[in-house]
Amino acid sequence: MNFEDRVARMLERKLCFNVQRNVILKDKYNNRSEIDIVYGIFFKTYVECKCYDNSPVPLEDVAKFKEVLSLNNINIKRGLFFTSSVYVPRATTIGIRTINGTELRKMELRATFIGILKFVFYCVSFMGLCGASVFIFNHYSNNFKIGRKRRSEGGSGYI
Repeated sequence: MNFEDRVARMLERKLCFNVQRNVILKDKYNNRSEIDIVYGIFFKTYVECKCYDNSPVPLEDVAKFKEVLSLNNINIKRGLFFTSSVYVPRATTIGIRTINGTELRKMELRATFIGILKFVFYCVSFMGLCGASVFIFNHYSNNFKIGRKRRSEGGSGYI
């Protein structure tokens, strides 16, 4: 399994929606760029992955990813840069969120737990939405019944 697969699997375990691999973007100058991972439905996040064993990620790699996002009119706050190694100090200060190998391992350990919490939250939210719908339906259906009854008795029907 390569590094991109590892990051994508971790994102899927966190229940990140619509995880796509190797997405091709075309900028305003018709240049094509490949983004390693894109996820999200309404607000997409763009992920670049670099697997360096013994050397830190240079500033040039992070700056190139930032420029690809800018050329495609994507806010740089929507970018994530993962590495299995570390970054040169300046690479972490240019606006792209950077995640090094140590942080990635911590994220992988918590990913399943976060996914379970998200699932429970979605289930509870859905049940709450269903309960609210039933309450609203019953409320308005009772009001319609009262209005029909008043109209049949010769009243205005308004409550």
